[in-house]
Amino acid sequence: MKLFLDTNIILDFLDHARPAHQDAKKIIHHLIMNDIETYLSEDMLTTIYYITKNKTKALEFFETVLHIWKIVSFGKERLFEAITISKEGKDFEDVLQCLSAKELQCSILITNDKEFYSCGIAIMNSTQFVSSIE
Repeated sequence: MKLFLDTNIILDFLDHARPAHQDAKKIIHHLIMNDIETYLSEDMLTTIYYITKNKTKALEFFETVLHIWKIVSFGKERLFEAITISKEGKDFEDVLQCLSAKELQCSILITNDKEFYSCGIAIMNSTQFVSSIE
């Protein structure tokens, strides 16, 4: 199984005050303990660092996951494809992540974005994914 995580799942994990924090903790723990092939996009790291209040915790998290998860770049071709799709009113970041997950043949993309762009792979929110592993 290959999984792609959206930015909000990591933010939920890092911030105890976010409503989906407990689900995100369960997801991250499950992925690490079961050695599930997990992908993040390179741009997520800077976005997470910018948004999160606890910069030290974010950096420590990055150090950990850089050793066990795969970090992907978009590449010019995927960027152009995402631009074309986003001109139709779709969220550029969501499109890029979904296209990346699809190209990597991920079976699931986990996000808490209720209107995440669908590109033909399974999209699950954190509650749905946690239910599927319990």
